[in-house]
Amino acid sequence: MATASPSATVEEGNACAVSPGSDTLLTDTLDVLASGCAGECISIDDLTATLGSKCFAGLLFLLAAPNIFPAPPFVDMALAIPLMILSAQLVFGVRRPWLPGWILRREVSTERFAAIVARLSPVTRRVEVVLKRRLDMLTGIVAHRLIGLLCFALAMMLVLPVPFGNAPPGAAISLFALGLLNRDGIAVLAGIAATIASAIILATFGYGAFRAGEWLTQLFG
Repeated sequence: MATASPSATVEEGNACAVSPGSDTLLTDTLDVLASGCAGECISIDDLTATLGSKCFAGLLFLLAAPNIFPAPPFVDMALAIPLMILSAQLVFGVRRPWLPGWILRREVSTERFAAIVARLSPVTRRVEVVLKRRLDMLTGIVAHRLIGLLCFALAMMLVLPVPFGNAPPGAAISLFALGLLNRDGIAVLAGIAATIASAIILATFGYGAFRAGEWLTQLFG
C-alpha cells in the first residue's frame, strides 16, 4: 500500500479515500493518488472517491488544469464534456456531482497522472499557501450558480478551434475551482479576470477569422 502525504488523512479500507472531514490540501490529495494507491490506472470514479467532500470543485480543477499545458488533439474535447456536465449541475445546485458511467470508467495510467501532478504541484502548492477564506459572498450559494454558468461557457470555449486558446479558459475554471475549494473570493475574482481575458481572445480570433473570410471572398469571388 502506498503511503499518503503526512498531511493527508486516509480512510481505513480504502488506500485512496481521503476522509470527508479532512482539511487536506488538494495538492496532497493528488499526491496520494499519484503514489499508485489505485493501481496501474486511475479512473474518474477513483478521483471522485478520493476527493470525497471536495469532489465537485476538485473534479473541476482536475479536468480544467491540463488545458493550461499543450496537449494532444481532441484531449480538450474529452475534458470539456464532463466539465460542461459538472458546471450545469453547479448551476442547478446539485450537492453531489453525477457523471455518466462511460465517463466515470475513463482511465489514465498512474504514470501519466503522476506526470501531470508533477507539473501542477509546484504551481498549486504556491497558490494554496496564499489561499484562505475571505469574501464569503463570492463563494456562497448564489455565487456557486453564477460560477457554474461561467464555467459552462468556458468549457464550451475549450472545444472551439482557437489556436493556443485553451490555456485562458482552463486557467479560469481552475481558479474558480480553487476559490470554491478554499472559499477564497480573491481566487474567484482572479477567475473572473481570466474569464474576461478568455472572452477577449475569443472575440479577437472570431473577428480576425471573419475579416479573413471577407478578404478571401473578395479575392476569389
